[in-house]
Amino acid sequence: MSTRRERLRAALRDDQGSLSMAVVIWAPVVVVLMAFLVDVGLLISDRTDASDLADQAARKVAQNVDQGWLKTHNVRSLKGENPGIMVDVDPTTGDCVPIARQYLVDNGIQDATITACRVDGNPTEQDLYVNPRITVTLRMQYKPLFVGFALKGDSTVTATGTATPVIPK
Repeated sequence: MSTRRERLRAALRDDQGSLSMAVVIWAPVVVVLMAFLVDVGLLISDRTDASDLADQAARKVAQNVDQGWLKTHNVRSLKGENPGIMVDVDPTTGDCVPIARQYLVDNGIQDATITACRVDGNPTEQDLYVNPRITVTLRMQYKPLFVGFALKGDSTVTATGTATPVIPK
């Protein structure tokens, strides 16, 4: 009887193959977690890229200064303020989207779309000493590498960038 108990104890203590079962159970979990980490990292990178592109497109619009305005309205105020810099936009609509889109075309960026461009505070004859603020909104499609099935396919990344024109001294 004691030999039977000893054999049973030995069989219960024998853990051969238990490590391979742990690998079989945990390996897919680790692979799925790594796939999520890679895709989330790429999504964060795409958001950063979209923000950078929106800022650059806003700067492109800010560089489109109305030279005629600068020549005719280059008068300091009594307080010593410099006159505002007028950004050249479509006079009928005030639209600056074509200029912002041109930045994407000039740089060969095809996976982004300018959805809005607004110039706030362009100077006027009545309000000469203000500087405009350009706001560009951009949208990009994010395509996950590994876990698109869990994220329901492509995601949209939206970013907004701003700029103010500056004349170098």
